Amino acid sequence: MRKPSRSRWLLWLTAAGLWTIFLAFVGLHLVTPSDGARLPPGVIQSTTRGLRLEALRPGNLRSGDVLLAVDGQTVESLAGRLTGAAVPAPPWAFGQTLRYTLVRDGAVLDVPVTLGRYSLGGVLAVNWGSIVFALILQAITALVFISRPDEPVARVLFMTSAAVVGATNWSLGLQVSDLVVPAGFWLYCLGTLGAYQLLWPGILLIVLFFPTPWPPLARRRWLAPVVYALPYLVVLVVTPAGNSPNAFDWSQSAGSLTDYVQGAYVLLALAGVVRSIRAARDPVSRAQVRWVATALIVTLLTNLTLGIIPELALGYPLLSWDVLALIGLSVPIAFAIAILRYHLFDIDVLLNRTLVYGSLTTGVTGLYVLVVGGLGQTLQTNYRGSNVVLSLLVTGLVAVSFQSVRQRLQRAVNRLLYGERDEPYAVLSRLSQRMEAALAPEAVLPTLAETIAQALKLPYVAVALQGAGESAPQVVAACGPPAVKVLLWPLIYQSERVGELRVAPRGPGETFTAAEQHLLQDIAHQAGIAAHAVQLTADLQRSRERLVSALEEERRRLRRDLHDGLGPQLASQTLTLTAALQLLRRQPGEAEALLAEAIKHAQDAITDIRRVVYDLRPPALDDLGLAGALRAQAAGYSASGINFTLSLPEALPPLPAAVEVACYRIAQEALTNVVKHARAQNCRLSLAVTDGVTLEVVDDGRGLPKERPAGVGLSSMRERAAELGGQCLIEPRPGGGTRVLARLSSR
Repeated sequence: MRKPSRSRWLLWLTAAGLWTIFLAFVGLHLVTPSDGARLPPGVIQSTTRGLRLEALRPGNLRSGDVLLAVDGQTVESLAGRLTGAAVPAPPWAFGQTLRYTLVRDGAVLDVPVTLGRYSLGGVLAVNWGSIVFALILQAITALVFISRPDEPVARVLFMTSAAVVGATNWSLGLQVSDLVVPAGFWLYCLGTLGAYQLLWPGILLIVLFFPTPWPPLARRRWLAPVVYALPYLVVLVVTPAGNSPNAFDWSQSAGSLTDYVQGAYVLLALAGVVRSIRAARDPVSRAQVRWVATALIVTLLTNLTLGIIPELALGYPLLSWDVLALIGLSVPIAFAIAILRYHLFDIDVLLNRTLVYGSLTTGVTGLYVLVVGGLGQTLQTNYRGSNVVLSLLVTGLVAVSFQSVRQRLQRAVNRLLYGERDEPYAVLSRLSQRMEAALAPEAVLPTLAETIAQALKLPYVAVALQGAGESAPQVVAACGPPAVKVLLWPLIYQSERVGELRVAPRGPGETFTAAEQHLLQDIAHQAGIAAHAVQLTADLQRSRERLVSALEEERRRLRRDLHDGLGPQLASQTLTLTAALQLLRRQPGEAEALLAEAIKHAQDAITDIRRVVYDLRPPALDDLGLAGALRAQAAGYSASGINFTLSLPEALPPLPAAVEVACYRIAQEALTNVVKHARAQNCRLSLAVTDGVTLEVVDDGRGLPKERPAGVGLSSMRERAAELGGQCLIEPRPGGGTRVLARLSSR
């Protein structure tokens, strides 16, 4: 078992220090006499000339009183003690009665106040939600941190929740006793200005670390401490303690500055949210982001519907802020699920329903509160039943528009989560437009994959084509990182499978709906035409390259045969004839021998010329025609013992020379294979010319072996047919033997 790293110990110590701030503040109040009131939570809003109080228990003090002095000592003089000024502290003891000078309802009066125990119950009664939120938040993030101690976002979550606990002093609030015992004031500042400064950098780092760390943060670990330290440096530089007359003024200045720092971090965090969404490219990251997004949407819509909108319109929330704070715990719970068990539930359905019905509820509530609460206050002086009438009108409006608004929201949310799956015509139209715009053939299939992925928000889309001689389709275009699990849709063109469309679900364990499957099937039908066209274009390009290569090879062969064969032969004949001419009168016998040798060389040259010409075009085609040449070919193999049956037309229409040569060579290769390899007894050769030329060679031999290498002869037959825009099919017969079927264009 590995020992905890130094960074983990540092995190635990920091959390312990933040907890110490909170517990020390509470403990100090429990042992210090209290007047039963506190200053309202938050940054000190009063000046040192007077402090506004909030009563926590029944007594002589009331909420709204402004404290001016305690036993004759002004609040300003008490505040001076916080910075070490030599002002004697008033003696405070349990049961002691002090004289408070207050401003109440515009009048100044002295009120006796008896000191007692700290009213922790009174504080919890009015601010229990934030305290419970902080404690549960710390427990959740501690569990995540213990389970995933090396996960960066788990560490930041734990640190941020500890900062929330330390900043809970804000909810407890200052008391007058904290001016008498300065430790209470400084513990309050440590929480509200110290621990609180860790909250907003933590939120920014959570965004930058989730779902995957921002690359600069991963490469430069010193950036995270800088993000945490920057707010403290700003406060120390802009509001140094020496420039303020007392600690109260300094805390107010520093607190106001933290609002600007907080705003800056919030803006950076919003920008980081965009990065997080873009960084979620794999299914796991997307599932994690969906969990957190669902929780944030639930929290935001709940606060808007039950808190912010009613308070703006009516002056009070429909649900207490303490309860709304507990609803906010859905966010850390979502982070815990995203980090530990992101695939626990079908989050897409939950997110979809949350967005639709949450937005619908928010709109209905906002409309009702604004109309009934706002206009009702204006009209109630003229007509008592105005609120009832407005309520009925709003209810009728909601009832009439509910279904149409829900459908519009549902379409908008579906488009956000699933793309345009509910608009198949739009998807097919965009696909057609994008493919038409992709002028280059090599850009058609990548555009196809990219358009499908964008339109349906799919993580991975690929197009695979089945090439000639390939055992499985090969991916030729893809959008997104390869996925482990993919679903296949065949790409069909005229009943022929040319490839397949490979699509990955949006997340682990997800499936496509029936509508999505139908849409993908329609897309595959359209894509089959494009894939076939691309395949034809590629085959045409390869055929052109082979034709050019074959032409150059043929020229090279002719050059070699003429230069290395006929050239030397003709040159030697010239020398022989010259020598014979010189010896003709003096030595006739030797001249005659030289002339005989020249005649033999001339005959050899004629043979070589005939061989070269025959390689260019079989002379049997010119002498006998295609049908006669095929008969002569079959007759040449009669000595093999195979019974050849020919089905040839008596007269053939004029055919292009290239078609005649291709038919002759394919038949020649097929008959040669029958004689050499088939072990057949019978072979039938047939030729028919209708719209095209059909050549068929069938034997009753042993057939094709199951695993056979692609020989040169078989490949050359297919290539000759493909060069002329036709095809050559070589397959075993059901009853035994082999069938060679070539179809060529007669034009």
